[in-house]
Amino acid sequence: MLLPLLLAACTTKPDKLELTDWQFEYNGQEYPATVPGFIHTDLMANGIIPDPYYCTNEDSVRWVGDSVWYYGTTIRKSDLPEGDTLWLVFDGLAGQASLVINGELIDVMDNMFCQYTFLISDFLLGLYDSTLNIGLSFWPVSNTHYDEECEALPGDSLKESWYGIPLPERRAFTRIAPYQQGWDWGPKLTTCGIWKRVYITNKSSHTSLAIQARKATIELRQEQDSIGQSFTFYRDGKPLFIKGANWIPVHSFPVDNKANRDRYRLLLISAKEAGFNMLRVWGGGIYEHDYFFDLCDSLDLMVWMDFNFSTMLYPDNPEMLESIKEEAYQNVRRIAKHPCVVLWCGNNEVKNGWEDWGWQEVYKWTPEQRAQLQHGIDTIFGEQGILAQAVKDCDPLQRPYITTSPLYGWGHPECVTHGDSHYWGVWWGEEPFEKYAEKTGRFMSEYGFQSYPLMSTIKRICPEDQLYIDSPTLRSHQKHPRGLQIIDKAMRQYYGFDSKTLNLEDYCYVSQLLQAWGTGYGIFQHIKQQPHCMGTLYWQLNDCWPVASWSSIDYYGNWKALHYRAQALYADHVDLKKWEQYYSVFPKDRIYPEPHYTVKSSLTNHHSSLQVTIIAGTDLYDVYIDTDPHIDGHFTRNFFDLRAGESVTNTFIPADPKADVSHAKVTVRTLNELYLRNKK
Repeated sequence: MLLPLLLAACTTKPDKLELTDWQFEYNGQEYPATVPGFIHTDLMANGIIPDPYYCTNEDSVRWVGDSVWYYGTTIRKSDLPEGDTLWLVFDGLAGQASLVINGELIDVMDNMFCQYTFLISDFLLGLYDSTLNIGLSFWPVSNTHYDEECEALPGDSLKESWYGIPLPERRAFTRIAPYQQGWDWGPKLTTCGIWKRVYITNKSSHTSLAIQARKATIELRQEQDSIGQSFTFYRDGKPLFIKGANWIPVHSFPVDNKANRDRYRLLLISAKEAGFNMLRVWGGGIYEHDYFFDLCDSLDLMVWMDFNFSTMLYPDNPEMLESIKEEAYQNVRRIAKHPCVVLWCGNNEVKNGWEDWGWQEVYKWTPEQRAQLQHGIDTIFGEQGILAQAVKDCDPLQRPYITTSPLYGWGHPECVTHGDSHYWGVWWGEEPFEKYAEKTGRFMSEYGFQSYPLMSTIKRICPEDQLYIDSPTLRSHQKHPRGLQIIDKAMRQYYGFDSKTLNLEDYCYVSQLLQAWGTGYGIFQHIKQQPHCMGTLYWQLNDCWPVASWSSIDYYGNWKALHYRAQALYADHVDLKKWEQYYSVFPKDRIYPEPHYTVKSSLTNHHSSLQVTIIAGTDLYDVYIDTDPHIDGHFTRNFFDLRAGESVTNTFIPADPKADVSHAKVTVRTLNELYLRNKK
C-alpha cells in the first residue's frame, strides 16, 4: 500500500523551474547564452568579441550597445511545474526588452532594477505543440527601432522629445545602471541581457519579509546646534564615529556568479580587516545582490544605502514615476530584511548638481520648466516623495531616509557646518591636501584622490609596447579628463616627482604613496576633529575594472597603499600625535639614507602561507613588499616606515585562498632607493 505513495512522492515536480538554457542570435546564427549574464559576457564566452578590459578594446566593442539582440528558449510543457496557476518571473532584465511567447507580444520591459512577473496559466492551456517558446528582443536605449511583432520601442531620444525639457544627461530617461554608460573611473559598456534569474513557478513571487535580529540599535540624529546641523550615528544610545568608504559595483557586468562572489568576499573581508564599520552603496551602480548584504550582516558592517539615482535630473512624466515607484517598493522590500542597512538615501549629488553645476545657464530653462524640474525632484526624492513613501511602507524597522547626499555642495560654506559633505576641492579643485584641515564637515561621505594600480595590474591589461604613462591603453584606463595632470601637480608638490621624471613602474608606486598621503591626511583630520565630524567615508573602496582611480583595492584584489593607510588610521586606538608628527614634513623634504635591510622569508602552515620579516639597518620609508612572480593579495602590513634597528614580520594573504605560494620569492622596494637613484 505504501509503494504507490512512495513512487508518487519521488516523482513530484518542484514548484519552480529555473530557465537557464538560452540561446542568443548573432549574424543569423544561434550561440549558447549563460543566464544570468549580459550580452557582452555571452559574446566573449563564444569568442565573438575580445575582453573589453584589455588594451583599448572598450572602443572596439561599442557597437554591441548599439545593436538589437535576441534571446530565446524552449520549454516542454511536461517539464513545467504542476499547478493551476503559473508565473513566468524575470528577476532582472538589463536594457529595453520586448517579451514574446509563442509568437505573441506580451509586454515591453525597460527597468533593470525591477522584477517582472507574468501570469501564464491561461496562455499555457492553448499550447498546441506541447512547447513554450519564449523570446526576448533587447533594443538599444539610444535609438528607436521597429519590430514586425510590435510597435516602435522608444529609445531615450524619443522619450526626451516626449518630455519636452532637455536634461543634462540623456541616460536619465532610462532605468539602467548609470555607471555602465561610462563614469570617471569606469568604461562605457552599455549592455543588455538577462542579468538575474528567470524561472516559472506556481508560487507567488512576493515572499514574506523576515528580518534578521540586529546586534545593536543604530540611529541617525540630525540636530540643530551652535555650529549648524549634526549628522551622527548612535549605537545603543552612544555616539559612534563612522569609518569606511564608498562602494561601487564589483564588475562592469555585475552578475551574481562565483567569480563576483569571490570579489565580494575579498573586498568585504578586507574592509573589515582595515577597521571599517560602514560602507556607502553609491547611487550610480546597482541595488546590490542579497549576497552582498548577507556578508555585511555576518561581518557587522553597516550599510548606507543610496537609491539608484546619481548626478542628473530625472523626468517626472507618469510612466517614469510609475516605474520608479515599482523599483523603489520592490528593492526596499528585498533589502529591508537585512539588519546591516542603517540609512536610506534618495540619491547621489542630484541637489548638488541642481544648485551648483551651471545647468540653468547651459539649458536656458524657462521659469515654468524650472518649476516642473523642481517638482520632479520633490516628487521622487522629497521627504514626502516616492522613495520616502517606499521606506515608510516597506521597511518595518523604519530606518531613516535622507533626501540626497550631500546636503550642500563643496562650494557652499554650509558644507562644513550642515549634514553630510562631499568635499572635492581637493582633486577637482586641485587644492592642496592641507585644505582638509579647514574643510572638515559634520560627516564626510565623499572625498579622495586618484592613483594608478601597481605594475603587476597594468601588465595584465597593457601590451608590452604600450608600457608608458601616455600610451593609448593607459589613456583608455584613465577616465578622468585631467587625471594625469592632477596627480602630476600634487606629486611634484609633495614628492618632487612627476610622470616626466619617473618610469612607469616608479610612477605607479609613488602615485599610490601620494594617494595614501593625501587621503590619509583627510582621514586624520576627520578623526581628529571629533565631535564636530562624526564620520569619514572616502571615495572609493573598489574598482569595477583595472583602472587608474580613487580605489584603495584594485580590480584584482590587491591592496593599494591607501588601504594600508586606512587600516592604520581606522585602528581602535590610533595615536593621533604620531600622525600629527608624520604629516608635519612633506616626503620630498625628508632625509633619505642609503637603505640597508635584511629580508627573511619562510613558508608556514604546511607551505600554504608565506611569512616575511624585514629588519631595518637604516631608516626606511614606504617599504613595499611583493611576491615574485606576483600573486594577487596583500600582506598584513605594507607601505610602512621602519627606523634603524626595527623589524616587521608580515604574513601574505592571497586573494585566492587556494593560490600556491610555495615558489614565491619576495621583492622589496623603498622610497629611499628612488630618491637616491634620482639624485644621481
